[in-house]
Amino acid sequence: PVKNNPWLRSLASFQSRMHWRSHFIQKLETQPSLECQDQCLAFSNLRRQPGDFNQQYYDAWCEGRTGFPFVDACMRCLIRCGWVNFRMRAMLVSFATYNLWLDWKKIAGHLARVFLDYEPGIHYPQLQMQAGTTRINA
Repeated sequence: PVKNNPWLRSLASFQSRMHWRSHFIQKLETQPSLECQDQCLAFSNLRRQPGDFNQQYYDAWCEGRTGFPFVDACMRCLIRCGWVNFRMRAMLVSFATYNLWLDWKKIAGHLARVFLDYEPGIHYPQLQMQAGTTRINA
């Protein structure tokens, strides 16, 4: 049984990840608006009001100098290495969107440039999920 065999468990986990990767890539293929439009249109004005975008906050976040040590360490690691784990990616996006009130569309390009494993089909749905504009897990 898979449950008792570490190799089979690892293989099943890998297979599951490949399934979800394919799912998100296909979703972007059939719904290309995910790259530029909120999945839930009710959030279309969130973080997009006059005065919402703060260039100084954005620059500080991009450079890893927000003044929040954990956030800055993760961003600097990402810039230097091109990779941080999923939880750190989620934290960087949620910090930017909730604490700094930055629009996910504005931060998408920076992250796409620094991720070594950038995949648009995964990138945009995850950005929206962490920014809270999907109406999933709300």
